[in-house]
Amino acid sequence: MWVADLMYDNERRLANLDVSDVQLEWNGNRFVSGSGSCAIVWADDHGSSKIPKQIGDWFAPFGAELQIDCVIGSGVFAERVPMGRFMIESVPEATESEMLWQERIIHPGETFRLDLKDGLQRIIRDRFAFPTASRSTSVWDEIQAVTGLPVVRNVPDQTIATPVTHDEDKDKATSKLFDRLGAWPMLSPSGVLMARPKAWPDPVDELGEGVVSAPRTLTADKTYNQVVVEGKNQSGEPIYGVRFVEEGFLRARNTDGSKSPFGVATYGYSSEYLTAQDQVDAYADELLPRVSRIRGVVREVTERFNPLREVGDVLRFKDGLVRVLTVAHSDATTRMTVEVPDE
Repeated sequence: MWVADLMYDNERRLANLDVSDVQLEWNGNRFVSGSGSCAIVWADDHGSSKIPKQIGDWFAPFGAELQIDCVIGSGVFAERVPMGRFMIESVPEATESEMLWQERIIHPGETFRLDLKDGLQRIIRDRFAFPTASRSTSVWDEIQAVTGLPVVRNVPDQTIATPVTHDEDKDKATSKLFDRLGAWPMLSPSGVLMARPKAWPDPVDELGEGVVSAPRTLTADKTYNQVVVEGKNQSGEPIYGVRFVEEGFLRARNTDGSKSPFGVATYGYSSEYLTAQDQVDAYADELLPRVSRIRGVVREVTERFNPLREVGDVLRFKDGLVRVLTVAHSDATTRMTVEVPDE
């Protein structure tokens, strides 16, 4: 059973809302990974309407949020599992019922849908008004300054050795700061900003009897065999680190210098936080094995509804490990795309 609280400015305006047709999904390949939709079913003793019509209405898409949770129970036992804090992005459709009662219009019941995005959408909306210098030598401190979000420092901090100027969108600046931590940004189910490490953590569960299907797919999309990393030295001049796969099926070129069967697929990366040649070279060395293997083999897993699945989880499955790339929940099932590591 789904339940939601309406939040505004971190205050709960309505608790235990009746929500239906809940569709939630998370995609680890996107900056705003969480999105979804749901229907609000509203009826009260006063015959009031809650369909938003203007700025300031409670469900209007101007700062209102839904904390969506799942209630799981058996007999007298029940547990409320937090699923996510979502901004109300739009109200795409609403059905309003009216009737005349004792010379006044009342609303005996109504249903309206809400489209939802997680809180990182605010960072995309909030661009730098002008080039802005970094404020701190701590990466975590700078993340908090750029995003304005509460953070949980769940990976070790790093140092910003040389001050930089943010002259791009805040989501891009935030992603580069998390790169320095070896992670991607993610939000906890309560809306707190955390790091999702790029290195595979220890497995947290096993995919077992609940799996309905798990077909295997293989794609070359977003698989690269060359990386070009760009930084800037102390004088502001560009510096580059280039690395490429030298052997195997993903080699960039043959030993005689001719093109390989796969060809060259180049992944480019730039960051003002890389200020010396050894830094761009080291990051190119780190980046190449990651982008030359990621999403090489994936499986589309469907299992019985499991609200505990999260993007980034490592799971035991059959004869190996897999890592969750996307998660989508409906009332009966949980669908996941999982990455299979290359041998």
